[in-house]
Amino acid sequence: MIIIPSDSYIDKCYRVLDIFSNKIFLKYTLLPSIPLLLLAVISVDPYLWVGSELHHFYIELFAVILSSVIAFYYILHARNLNDKFSLFIGIGFAVSASIDLLHVTVSFGLMEHVDFLKYFIPQTWFAGRIFLSSMLLVAIAKYSFLFPDELATKRPHEIKKKKNDKIVDTGSFLDNDQKREYEDKLQKNLIIYLIFLGVIAGSIAMISFVMIFPASVLDEYSVHRPYEIPPLVLFVLALFFFYKKKLYLKKDIIYKGILIYLIIDIFSQIIMSYSIQSFDTAHNVAHVLKDLGYFVNIIALAISGIRYTINLRERNELIQSQYEEIKESEKLKDEFINIAAHELRTPIQPILALSIFLYNKNGNIEQYKEHMEIIIKNSKRLQKLSEEILDAARIESRTLHLNLEKFDIISVVHTMIRDYTNQINCNNVTIRFSHENTEIDLNLDIAKQKRGLLVYADKDRINQVMSNILINSIKFTQQGVIEVGIRRGEDRIFVRIKDSGPGIDRDILPRLFDKFITGSPSGTGLGLYICRNIIEAHGGSIWAENNDDDKGATFTFTLPMISQP
Repeated sequence: MIIIPSDSYIDKCYRVLDIFSNKIFLKYTLLPSIPLLLLAVISVDPYLWVGSELHHFYIELFAVILSSVIAFYYILHARNLNDKFSLFIGIGFAVSASIDLLHVTVSFGLMEHVDFLKYFIPQTWFAGRIFLSSMLLVAIAKYSFLFPDELATKRPHEIKKKKNDKIVDTGSFLDNDQKREYEDKLQKNLIIYLIFLGVIAGSIAMISFVMIFPASVLDEYSVHRPYEIPPLVLFVLALFFFYKKKLYLKKDIIYKGILIYLIIDIFSQIIMSYSIQSFDTAHNVAHVLKDLGYFVNIIALAISGIRYTINLRERNELIQSQYEEIKESEKLKDEFINIAAHELRTPIQPILALSIFLYNKNGNIEQYKEHMEIIIKNSKRLQKLSEEILDAARIESRTLHLNLEKFDIISVVHTMIRDYTNQINCNNVTIRFSHENTEIDLNLDIAKQKRGLLVYADKDRINQVMSNILINSIKFTQQGVIEVGIRRGEDRIFVRIKDSGPGIDRDILPRLFDKFITGSPSGTGLGLYICRNIIEAHGGSIWAENNDDDKGATFTFTLPMISQP
């Protein structure tokens, strides 16, 4: 009979394989384990490093200082953020520091009582380790949550919400009453855990003064200190839940420090378990490893604090920058509202006045042709203004669509220039058109001049860009020449409009293509902004610069040489 494993079993196997192939596991668990394993093998020889009561005093005093610093930071962190996880770890290190202080003080004061120290030292060591390992296990297994915004690397399959997935925000799917009830339950459990574990650790430490625990130190077995096994198991379980809950994905370096600390503590417990007497090799190495674990935590906390300060400063700078941008945007918006109101009122007034005037008149319509031309002119102006506002809204909402087609851009520009030539004073302003530096006669049909350059673009939108730039050039050129040129590059075409007007204000030039920027007393400042977005939507670019002789400005835009698919 062939047994086919269930999908859930296969999924669990894949999850285990994923952990063991994870870079974090290799870097922060496997690699540190190699030297620690070698150290554990070397520490089997009890006479390789025999210390003294004084050495033990200084090593433990150092541990008290380090664990106190760690406790202070975690408790402060928990107080500021109402974080039960940090509170558990902080209290764990605080109680451990207290027991270590008791441990080192009594050991130093009663160093002449060798028999007492033989049992008191391992028993108080056990009291501190059993409490700290329990607190770490409860904190990791019960009070740690992995939220999507805390991920160091956000991978879709790891932030996907599942029924049993811990990468969720418990508050996101609970209403306020449920969330309050859930937090109250965690708070009650926290108090129960603290009281229970605190009583156990304190009782063990106090009883160590008057009582030798059964099998506290066994001289005839390889594992001389069997009481090191329970904390060892708890540290291993804490490591297991650390990976099970994927806390290694958190971007805060503190969690990498906790991970390395757990590995060091596991080997510290293993090495201490075969210490045959106080101050032998295993005893000294285990104490040094405990200090090393504390030191790793301190380094992680320091790096985390530095990163937090840097991130905070960057965020403050970003907020300040965004605030300035918002202020500038609000200022521009107010200016735009004023300009738009003025621009709307300017054509509306003659349209309304003349319409009322014509409405009240009788007779031949030819008598009022001039009035009707004024109405038409202002209506077109009003239409252009409304189209600009609509185009700007489409750009902001990213709904500006292009109707791409294949057309001859030289023919389009040629027709446009001929139309505008009829609208300007030809005695003062001349428009010239060239292709590849060869002038094109505007009076002849373009087909007869055998000139053509096909592009694949939105004809109406390119016509809109050309029209906007050309109108600006005509507006600012009171007398002189406007040169329009088209040439072909390697992978794109260049369209240039050069005028001989007063040029562009140097203060406006860097922001010329932004919204609501205009150097004219009339206009909304949206025309060039729309032109830039149209050209960029085609995959091209647009820019402007003042001419070298300080007479006029040159606008250039490019379009990619795209063949019709």
